[in-house]
Amino acid sequence: MATVAEALNLALDHHLSGRLEEARQLYGRILAVDPDNPHALHFGGLLAAQTGAVADGVAMIRKAAARLPLAADIQGNLGKALMALGTPDGAAQAAAAFRTVLALQPDGAGDWFALGGALTEAGDGSAAHRALNRALTASAATDSEPLAEAFERAGLRLYAAADWAGATDAFRKARRLAPQRAEAHRMLGAALAQTGDPEGAVEALTEALRLDPTLAEAQTNLVHLLVTLGRFDEAERAGRRAAALDPGNADAYGNMVPLLEQTVRVAEALRQCGRAARIAPERAAFHRNRLSLLLHEGRRDEAIAAGREAIRLAPADAEAHLALAVALLASGRLREGWEEFEWRWETRQLDPVHRSFPQPQWTGAEDVASRTVLLYAEQGLGDTLQFVRYAPLLAGRGARVIVGCSPALVRLMERVDGVSAAVAWGGALPAFDLHIPMMSLPRAFGTDLDSIPAAVPYLRADPADVAAWRERTPADGRPRVGLVWAGSPRTVRGVASPIDRRRSLPLAALAPLAEVPGVRFVSLQMGPGAAQLAEAPAGMDIADPMGGVRDFADTAALAETLDLVITVDTSVCHLAGGLGRPTWTLSRADACWRWLGNREVNPWYPTMRVFGQHRSGDWSGVVARLRAALTDFVAAHGRTS
Repeated sequence: MATVAEALNLALDHHLSGRLEEARQLYGRILAVDPDNPHALHFGGLLAAQTGAVADGVAMIRKAAARLPLAADIQGNLGKALMALGTPDGAAQAAAAFRTVLALQPDGAGDWFALGGALTEAGDGSAAHRALNRALTASAATDSEPLAEAFERAGLRLYAAADWAGATDAFRKARRLAPQRAEAHRMLGAALAQTGDPEGAVEALTEALRLDPTLAEAQTNLVHLLVTLGRFDEAERAGRRAAALDPGNADAYGNMVPLLEQTVRVAEALRQCGRAARIAPERAAFHRNRLSLLLHEGRRDEAIAAGREAIRLAPADAEAHLALAVALLASGRLREGWEEFEWRWETRQLDPVHRSFPQPQWTGAEDVASRTVLLYAEQGLGDTLQFVRYAPLLAGRGARVIVGCSPALVRLMERVDGVSAAVAWGGALPAFDLHIPMMSLPRAFGTDLDSIPAAVPYLRADPADVAAWRERTPADGRPRVGLVWAGSPRTVRGVASPIDRRRSLPLAALAPLAEVPGVRFVSLQMGPGAAQLAEAPAGMDIADPMGGVRDFADTAALAETLDLVITVDTSVCHLAGGLGRPTWTLSRADACWRWLGNREVNPWYPTMRVFGQHRSGDWSGVVARLRAALTDFVAAHGRTS
């Protein structure tokens, strides 16, 4: 009679020769005689897994591994069988088996590769990445398709976990191992975009498309990146190709919307947004984008409806709530708008200024008598200048008010009624009991259109500074008109923000104002736009005293020496309005919400007139109205020369 060893050798011969049923029966007979035989358990388990009984195979190989714990081949096959279960738990157990193998033979490139695959399927992208790096180090692989695929899978796990740096490294390795794999380039582009490297992302996506021009997703992603870089012509070509490659992909149309909006083709942007929404009506982002476009067109009721639909689809979408807030505020529905506006803190845009305080935030309900309240700036300089008007109201309730603001505003804020102290935001703060961000004040006070605290001036220049500026720029009997024609460019990678491009105009566009006789213009322009003074329009008599301006307290004192301020929608309009100076604000067609659809008379500033565009990008009508109004102003306020 054959021994167990002879029977096992015969079973293996059947197994390796493909006589699987004979092998199965013989393994069974051996185990009937010797149920703990590790070799029969091992090979019988492999056969079971091979023929579809994976769970039975795992159980048999596990028993074999328990009996021969130092047998690396059994541990490795246990890992492979566990992987065959196709479950995350099975993959996690497989990773443990492969780690046992590596403890026994630490330099096996294939075992590190297997561990990386198991960890990837188990959802541990970072550990998988480390294991695959060891596989790469342990082997001399320079052109390994399977290893490249493993790095891609690990990269996807890292990407899903928002580990952009890890994903980028994994995709770079995949690309190096298999440079002809278009997918490796495409995924590298996606990861680089998330790391804030749009140039590198464009390069990777372009290479992916060179290798495979049919990659519609790469083409679609390229559109957004090229818009970010200000390469609008290329972005438009990429967008058209994306739609042609995959006309059923909603993003192929949705990604065109920012491009069209920035190039002031709002009607076409609405059409593309509509196409995207029809393909994917459940995508809240498309309704949110439609809101901003409708608001651009002045269709505020429709914009509000689009915002409500976006929030119905995605109730926790902070961007949708914030977009709806803007539409509500622009429509004059202030109380509801302030509530939605609180969602701004759930977006990423305020991360640089958000500070967590142990003290509670004042909501308007708490008694503030004899308590110190910190009002702090959160967004632009203009927002601080507009909303510090609430400081006297808070002081009127018995609070000691401290303002945290930009260093450029400290001296001016110190002179606001009710403000006990102003400190440069970002530095050390004095003790306080409660805090509230500036733009939450209207909500706390329950502000609606009828209760806006619009008494001016609430900003006041130092009389000594005003006297000093009068000496520097003596009057000559002509009305003195301050000019600001450009806002802050807020460039990102050399590309001006779309809002600034729409709100600013060149000084040359104001040339018709030079035709009004008897005006002495004074530049209040700061930043890059001031360079345009070197080529001021012919006949425009304009002084430039801004070299002596240290901060907004100086600008305020200078503005007090003027008869009129004409400015685009930037911080100076809020400064002049808060000082109670006659102020004419030039507003883009898609007006900021606070101008209420470019109403000429604005409830926030009683001494302000708003001159709004009728069509995006067209300042000619605004300037024509300005020229006529300035002619009347000179006739009423000064002599002609």
